[in-house]
Amino acid sequence: MVLERDDQDAAAWRAIRNLGANVVATLRPPSDQTDEIARGAGLTYLAFLTTDDIQTLARDPFRIAEAMAERGLAGFYYWDANVLEGFTTPETQQKAYSTLKGLFPEKLVLYPTRLDPIVWSPDFLDRYFRPDYTDLVTPYFYPVGTTTLGPAQEGDAWPVTLGGLLSELAPRLPPGKGLLPVLQGFEQTGYPVGSGFLAEQLAVYRRSWPNLSNAAIFSWKIAEGETAPLVELADLPTLQRGVCTFFVSLSPGPARCRWSNVIPFR
Repeated sequence: MVLERDDQDAAAWRAIRNLGANVVATLRPPSDQTDEIARGAGLTYLAFLTTDDIQTLARDPFRIAEAMAERGLAGFYYWDANVLEGFTTPETQQKAYSTLKGLFPEKLVLYPTRLDPIVWSPDFLDRYFRPDYTDLVTPYFYPVGTTTLGPAQEGDAWPVTLGGLLSELAPRLPPGKGLLPVLQGFEQTGYPVGSGFLAEQLAVYRRSWPNLSNAAIFSWKIAEGETAPLVELADLPTLQRGVCTFFVSLSPGPARCRWSNVIPFR
């Protein structure tokens, strides 16, 4: 589960745990405080670092030792904040990935793969997709709303759009390479989604990867500054119920949904 804002709120982490998530991706570097909150909720977490942050961290033995001591830190995800989202060069990806794996060989290191430029940027995958520089290929495209590829309601043909993007990506994955799709877990005002929306998205991914059993969801809380009027998962009880059922369906063993619609006192 992605948590881009208010990530020091322990109640939010407990709510995410009750949906069935096991890892939270934050939008900040590793810290003792986040580690403590994650472990207190029975979760682990992914820290975010820009490619510049990674090189700064590599020169700071104290911060490296602190991160190594964190028991709740599952790993990192990264991108280059100096370029358009999704357009981190292969050379920069290689440097960032090799630096993090050299410092933290047991930790997960991820680079998210933006999908929509496949349509509007010639040779995007040839120029920027490098699966060797991420432990899991982590594709994302949020298909319902005023997307970069045109507006779509939940009942529209967005599965065709998403499936077309994945059909371009799938042949480029090396045999045995793991996949962690990032699914849309929010709605845009005027573009409502129902409780089955997560399962509908995963079904499209499974056309290319039939045995896929992992997924991330964006987002419990979204960073400030988004231009479109978005409603976060934290404020969507119907979608929360769907998320909980979704995670139960992915569990390899017995599991139950612990979600409850708690309306705070106002």
